[in-house]
Amino acid sequence: MMPPSNYQHIVLKGLPYKRGHTHGEQARQKILDSLAHYHAPGKLLPWETSLRIIKEVYLPGIEKYFPEALPELQGIADGAAVDLNEILFLNARYDLARVRGSTIRPCPSSSNTRSSKTTVNGHGTQNGVKRSQDAVLGDDVSDMQELQECTTAGFLAESMSNGDIILAQNWDVSANVYLKDTAVYLEIYPDASEDLPAMFVMTEAGQLGRSGFNSAGLGVCASSLMSTEDYFPLDLSLAPGSPQGPLLPMSLVRRQFLHNTNFANALINVKNAPRHLSNKLIVGTADNFVMSLEITPSAVYLGYPSNGDNFVVASNHFTSESFQAAQWNDRYPGGSSWFRAVRVAQRARPSNNKQLTEEKITEAFCDHLSLPSSVCQHMEDCTVKNVPDFPYKGAQTTLAHVRYNLTKRTTSVCKGPPCMGTFNQYSLPITSNLGQHENREIGVNYTIVNGKLRKQETP
Repeated sequence: MMPPSNYQHIVLKGLPYKRGHTHGEQARQKILDSLAHYHAPGKLLPWETSLRIIKEVYLPGIEKYFPEALPELQGIADGAAVDLNEILFLNARYDLARVRGSTIRPCPSSSNTRSSKTTVNGHGTQNGVKRSQDAVLGDDVSDMQELQECTTAGFLAESMSNGDIILAQNWDVSANVYLKDTAVYLEIYPDASEDLPAMFVMTEAGQLGRSGFNSAGLGVCASSLMSTEDYFPLDLSLAPGSPQGPLLPMSLVRRQFLHNTNFANALINVKNAPRHLSNKLIVGTADNFVMSLEITPSAVYLGYPSNGDNFVVASNHFTSESFQAAQWNDRYPGGSSWFRAVRVAQRARPSNNKQLTEEKITEAFCDHLSLPSSVCQHMEDCTVKNVPDFPYKGAQTTLAHVRYNLTKRTTSVCKGPPCMGTFNQYSLPITSNLGQHENREIGVNYTIVNGKLRKQETP
């Protein structure tokens, strides 16, 4: 039986627990299918190790740095009739997939970090910690299959024929998500008492979000990064159950970004989020600004439209000169990441100045250079072989293509590769960045009077 041509669209309303319960209840089978997949041997960390990280690192991190997410996560668990730790496991999928393998460095807070140090594959390791770390990773630590490989972009009004601001992404991941139909679209309307914008997110069932936009015109897309600064989050010199450094899973950092109505505050959230891994974000605002954030555990490296381009494009390797001058190195093995962003830029550039349309953006994301390892990735086994810790061992595909129109607060989403998928359109109400549900007309200039938006009179 072929899977449906579209992913499930779920509308969530009310307080966090109620929203989560609706999510868990309506997507229960998808959540169970995802859990079965990620619990299979060789997918993520062994469950015993994952559970320690969840209980000792991620849960304390959420409680401290994103507490408003917990009721919604608990609601998902109760709605799906699973334990909260299982839902946290799904929300930390990006992170738990990236701490397997011989090149991940030990937790820097370990009391053993001052012991004798050696170098393995160009990475510093500590003798006692490294041996303990290998023990908790389980067998076959190189068999990682769940790291996503994405291409993302943000387009300024100056590039678009209609003057809109657009974020776009090809979400590439294990073909299992496509075949098992475990991705969902969440349309979220928080209770008025929360003072939060409405949100639309694309994610896997059971997760709070991977990419999305909100009714205040903020949006975020993401792609994988791997640096030698990334580290194993458990201090293995401490006994199980001992207090560890609280950290946030990266997918929750992205969701937290969308809880903001002010772009500067959203960026502060990203900068201050405690983390142990790298990630690349393309973020934007309807106020006509887009930028890239290359995030490592200790820094955020910034990128902007340049060289006459009115857009930014990203794949899966670091491009910041500041990062390249730092002490850390890029762990990503190269391959298609070295040309995917370039190919999208080349296809968009001829229409760069007021000639781009959303359809032309999607055409740029249909590039097939080096198929199947292309911008538009089709369902084939990985073609990159014999690279330490490279995740792609099985079938991969472009799981979805998405365009977020931050100006109109609309989205066009496609299941599967954009060259052959079926598109659906969804929209959010337009609210200002000053208050909830303060409607704003498109194409009208506004000024602030006594803290309220007012139409600017034409002289």
